[in-house]
Amino acid sequence: MSKKNPMGSDVVDGFACKPEIVDPDKPIMFAAAQIFVCDGERCGPCHSGDVAADLRKIIRDMGHHKGLNRVKVTRTGCNGACRYKGFAFAYQNGNSEGYSRETCFSAWKHVDQWTADQWRALVVSLVQGHKPESLREFAVEDEIYD
Repeated sequence: MSKKNPMGSDVVDGFACKPEIVDPDKPIMFAAAQIFVCDGERCGPCHSGDVAADLRKIIRDMGHHKGLNRVKVTRTGCNGACRYKGFAFAYQNGNSEGYSRETCFSAWKHVDQWTADQWRALVVSLVQGHKPESLREFAVEDEIYD
């Protein structure tokens, strides 16, 4: 009996999650966008739940967990943006269909307070290549990163 990874694929001997057969809907190196959620020592306690796990469920429910519009979630530990508490940032893949140079990077504060609808708005905006107007109050000012 072979070992299975969290996605249900058989795993190559000696690896924790490397699939024996690569699924073209879940290429490990491709995502239309990636959201990095700070769950470091200072931000973690402000989260009432598991933000990354909750976000992954929302993405799965939206159908953006595989294929060309895949959105990946990564826990980062500390991002050094403690003043924003509940911090996350996102990148669009330059090869994705919705890529926009103007919106390829975005940073967000107080994401621990976001509703599922607010996360959905971010995911849709990343896939389509725009910044969600409904989340403007949570955006970290662009000039910090220019």
